[in-house]
Amino acid sequence: MRDRQSLVSSRRVRGGFVACIPFAAALASEPATTSEPDDPPIGGAPISAVPIDAGAGVIRYEASFFTEFQPTTALDMVKRLPGFAFDPGDTTVRGFAGALGNVLIDGQRPASKAVLLEDVLRRIPVSGVATIEVIRGGAPGINMQGQSVVANVVRRSGNMSTHAGEVTGLFATEHEPGIGLRLESASNIDRLSLNGTLNVRDEQQYGNSGSGELIRRNAERELILASDFETDWRQRQYQANGSAEYQGDAGLLRINLGGTSQDTKQLDILTPRSGVPQTFDSTVVTDIRLDQGEAGVDYEHTFSDALTGRALLLQTLERKVIAADSIDAFNLQSSEDEAFRGESILRSSATYRASPALTVESGLEGAYNFLDVDARLSRDGTPVELPADTVKIEERRGEAFVDFRWKVTPRLASDIGMRYEVSTISQSGDHDAKRTLSYPKPRVMVRFDMDSDIQLRGRIERTVSQLEFRDFASQASLDAGTINGGNAELRPENAWEFEGAVEKRFWGSGAIVLSYTYSRVSDVVDLVPVGEFDAPGNLGDGTREKIALGLSLPLDRIGLSGTQLRFDGDWNWSKVDDPVTHESRRITKHAPVGGDVLITKEFPTLNSTLSLENSYSARETYFRIGEVRTDHWDHFLRLYWDWTPRADTVIRLMFNNFTGRPKSRWRTVYDGTRASGEILYHEDRHIDALRFVQLQVRKTF
Repeated sequence: MRDRQSLVSSRRVRGGFVACIPFAAALASEPATTSEPDDPPIGGAPISAVPIDAGAGVIRYEASFFTEFQPTTALDMVKRLPGFAFDPGDTTVRGFAGALGNVLIDGQRPASKAVLLEDVLRRIPVSGVATIEVIRGGAPGINMQGQSVVANVVRRSGNMSTHAGEVTGLFATEHEPGIGLRLESASNIDRLSLNGTLNVRDEQQYGNSGSGELIRRNAERELILASDFETDWRQRQYQANGSAEYQGDAGLLRINLGGTSQDTKQLDILTPRSGVPQTFDSTVVTDIRLDQGEAGVDYEHTFSDALTGRALLLQTLERKVIAADSIDAFNLQSSEDEAFRGESILRSSATYRASPALTVESGLEGAYNFLDVDARLSRDGTPVELPADTVKIEERRGEAFVDFRWKVTPRLASDIGMRYEVSTISQSGDHDAKRTLSYPKPRVMVRFDMDSDIQLRGRIERTVSQLEFRDFASQASLDAGTINGGNAELRPENAWEFEGAVEKRFWGSGAIVLSYTYSRVSDVVDLVPVGEFDAPGNLGDGTREKIALGLSLPLDRIGLSGTQLRFDGDWNWSKVDDPVTHESRRITKHAPVGGDVLITKEFPTLNSTLSLENSYSARETYFRIGEVRTDHWDHFLRLYWDWTPRADTVIRLMFNNFTGRPKSRWRTVYDGTRASGEILYHEDRHIDALRFVQLQVRKTF
């Protein structure tokens, strides 16, 4: 296998394919000078170990830094990095670069979209990790992809073989137990590296299951309707993925394969209540079936110490079918939504290290995307006509990019880039349309180190959101009681973003990061009236603002030995003109607050760690033609104990949602449109989500 050394100090810069940009060949002839949520991780927090400052903007944590809390995988280690908030990325967006998270492996992002970044990191055992670098504001040879901070997991070289098995049981008094089985394997044999994972789950979705009530009150807040409400979600999933890497004399070949089959069943029941003016008696049964597969090939070639190239080919296919039946005292409704989608990506890039202070990367990305949708809705056996219910959407998209990463002085560094995207979208079926869109996307990032502990970061960037093809076709949701029309005229949202951040490191493993982001948005994507239906559409100009605070605080200095507090929170504001009332309001689905708090306490003599975690309440508000609807999840608390009786065995006992977090849907329904101001009723449907216990045993071989 190749010698996986730190990408910051390595003489070779990885990335890119020389054939994509003509001037890369010319550069090659010049002489170059070289130098330079999800489940929480098992274990506690690094407390006393001191990281290594590998140079301005980079902090290197040797594997020994994490020894105290006995992690089992690279994911456990990454989630405990001081001052680092793990971002898994968004695999639902189209394209490769836009789906990436903020963790690199040997200086490169994983060449997969279907396999979650968490799963990729969980396949890397602790024994396979040499160091983890936190790269703040950029470093020579590292493409930040617009991220202010990334982590780089540097793997060990040499032959090794590690296998692991994990069994999880979930238990609640009201339902049958859930079970999960996970098998992992990782081997390095000379030049060949093999990794694979098999994951099977059959479990109750406890966070979405529970009992409560539905209450309606008129504009004067007088009770007009009440029913008991119960919801029950269960999911079964089979998932397998694997990767192979072969290190040649001048090139590295990676192959990825993965597949997922998932079936989710949802039951919503309203039962009559006596002694109230009105009551409901209804049942909604929903079945969601998802099958997904991916194959990818990634080749990286070293032409010289200064020039490397990379080519990537990725293919994903997905079929999703949502079938629902709703029965009440008045009618029977049935809906079926079948969507088949695919994405083909070809990406190539070249990276040239002109000097120790300057790296240039350029490349091309081409993609073909399609979505074929067939949506049906009937009431009492009679079909209901929906706008754009049978459509096929296709997109051919190309993007050219160039990035200059320049270390101006030992304390000042910049990342200046330009991307230009051209996209042709066509729609056929109920409505035929075709259009071509193009957007320049410049980006400037600057980092300044005031001293070894304080860093200032700034970013100016034009971003363009990825259109969700599903918004082009109609969707009926019987459990939510909504019908969204399709909108063939939808345009991608784009924004100028301005971000500033300050980071302070202290007490060895302590860090605090404060940032502010202002976005001036054009073509805000929201809900707009399309005939008698709500549909995704563009509202014009708007703004978004965000303040984020991250804190890693070791508490040894105040007498709490082996204890650490981690806090990550954000506060958000937005503004756009409403298409119905023509008044200013928050953008739909823009949550006002988010984040989590984690307190860990280590007990070294017991080989144990006790952790308390609180995930903030979440809120999403939808502004429809005739109602305002808010989905609200209250605080979710869990207490867990990790015990490592042997170096190869970890046992976790977790008490989830022990406060019985309420999950609510609030509606204010108007008589006509919201512009009338005449409220018909207020509705509150909520459940107390189930409390449950989770027992997990992980064994490494």
